[in-house]
Amino acid sequence: MEKDFRYILKIQYLGTAFSGSQVQPAQRTIQSEIEHAINILTKENNKTVFSGRTDAGVHALGQVVHFDTGHELDKRKFVYSLNALLPDQISVKGFAQVDKFFHSQRSARYRWYRYIINNTPHKSILLKDISLHILEKLNVEEMRSALCYLNGYHDFSSFKSSNTDNPATHCNILYSSCRNFSGIIYLDLIANRFLYNMVRTITGTLIEIGRCKYTAEHMADVLEAKNRKCAGPTADARGLTLVSVGYDERYNLKEIMNTEAINEQNLLCKAS
Repeated sequence: MEKDFRYILKIQYLGTAFSGSQVQPAQRTIQSEIEHAINILTKENNKTVFSGRTDAGVHALGQVVHFDTGHELDKRKFVYSLNALLPDQISVKGFAQVDKFFHSQRSARYRWYRYIINNTPHKSILLKDISLHILEKLNVEEMRSALCYLNGYHDFSSFKSSNTDNPATHCNILYSSCRNFSGIIYLDLIANRFLYNMVRTITGTLIEIGRCKYTAEHMADVLEAKNRKCAGPTADARGLTLVSVGYDERYNLKEIMNTEAINEQNLLCKAS
């Protein structure tokens, strides 16, 4: 059967119970769960393509996945049935048909990641699975100042995992913020692309600066060094969430891609 129809899913998941998003042998992953459910409904062997991989323990509010099928699908019925088959930690939040020129990964214009730090004296029951708890008081102003050095187009070699051989190390950070609401720190980064473990390594470096181990200017030195050994440790995966993925207006995805704005600002417009 010819697979003439291409669809995208906007997916939310809690990554705690999974070995990452990408299919791995004998491992429970987001992709394996999604494909299993889709294949039951379509009675085909469909493969999904994610906008990008997330590591074990990383979450998503707006992961984007596309797949091809030989069936024209009923939006409401398919989403309802898909969510009924998926485990409680995964939910399909949007569904749309796209043309064959759309590719969830290659068509993406930017990704938006958020890292949450619980910087209060007490653990949070609601945030415990999606945040990193740090008891020591962090200097958020210094962290915010340090983050400014990363804005724009740079070589981010210092912040990529030593486990990757990808030679492409340049990224363009379109927007960044570090905000503190009653001891809950939100670090947001929007960029055209991210290197493997880049957000978590930036976060680890910011935490060292927040602990006053270094001044804000240290971030500029780390960036200039182009050496992973100069950056801080890789922050725990549990605090990281893929908030959204952005695409060109010609794909007409506004209906399903609408997401929150921070501080009542339309960040997605600023980043586009």
